[in-house]
Amino acid sequence: MNIRAVRKRFSFYVGLSGFVLFLGTFLPGSANSKDLQYSALPQIGVSRSPEISIDSTTGSASMEITVLIYNVAGLPWPISKGKSSRDTDADGKRIPIDSKRSTALKKIGDTLGELRSEGMEPDIILLQEAFISDSAEIPKRGGYPNWVTGPGRKDVGPKHSDRASEEFIADRKFSKGEKSGKGQSSGLLLASNFPIVELFNHPFKQWECGGFDCLANKGLLVAELEIPGLPDHLMVATTHFNSRGASGVTGERALAAHNLQVDDANEFLLNLGKDDMPFIWGGDLNMRHADDRLEYFVARSGDKLNEVSSFCVDPENDCEVRTRWDTDTPWYESQDLQGWLPGSRVTIKPFQVETVFDEPEDGIMPSDHNGLLVHYRLTWPIPDK
Repeated sequence: MNIRAVRKRFSFYVGLSGFVLFLGTFLPGSANSKDLQYSALPQIGVSRSPEISIDSTTGSASMEITVLIYNVAGLPWPISKGKSSRDTDADGKRIPIDSKRSTALKKIGDTLGELRSEGMEPDIILLQEAFISDSAEIPKRGGYPNWVTGPGRKDVGPKHSDRASEEFIADRKFSKGEKSGKGQSSGLLLASNFPIVELFNHPFKQWECGGFDCLANKGLLVAELEIPGLPDHLMVATTHFNSRGASGVTGERALAAHNLQVDDANEFLLNLGKDDMPFIWGGDLNMRHADDRLEYFVARSGDKLNEVSSFCVDPENDCEVRTRWDTDTPWYESQDLQGWLPGSRVTIKPFQVETVFDEPEDGIMPSDHNGLLVHYRLTWPIPDK
């Protein structure tokens, strides 16, 4: 056998063993495939009651809350090995993340706990890639009295909708993880200083995904929160859409999956029947530097899309930016976005945005994403006596 054939066969076996090892961390029954367990609803703990301000000239009341979105890279080994942040060091090299994800997740929780001791913790945290069991340490160590997770690995929905083409369904491949079932949960987690009244979990259609993303039961987590003093409940949602290169499939197929999930999420939210309530959304939308994904997302959102970075980058909107934006299109440079919709009575406006968990410790980042923290002001009319 010549050297070229030996190398070819060696590469095949290395690739095959890597794929088997990858599947082994995500297939049902593996040690890493247990869903996080949270308390039954309603969860009624209150660790902070927002201060209410009265404006006698406008006849309105208002309060301020903070919402953090953060992809914490709570991935099982070996998927987590060798990942790096997009942040770079003084030499322009990407800063590695802590390969011991269990330790890193606990540190994230401890940091939130330290912020709480100073009265500076986010009121609501929306996490993505909270897969492994130590992800539950984040709300616990952070002191959050209430927390829930998104769709679990067994909470599967229908196989596909009429939106998916016959070609897209027929082209599913086992070698890309598209026929192996859901070995992991959605990886979504929401924690709150305020009571969680109800949870609306929605898994995306089983086959409306592309590549290795299909191994996780991606979907939508929507929670209804009761904030002391707010006349209406607040709806909060988080999601994690299909990736591009990391999915292991062509850009065309990954785009089709992403578009299907955008439509699925929009349809679910429109049919939820909570339009009167104020709404905040955020998550890892996987649209960084992706014109086709951004254009589709904006087109499907219509005139109801209020995205924080595009709002706050405009000086006329009186929103303080405490982050290193070196571009006038920050939404194009990030996977992690937040937005809002007003309710029939309560309006919402972001007035400050900042990046957190964005500094290395001993040359190591806590995750391959930074956290995005948004300060919102909720306003409503004072009823006539």
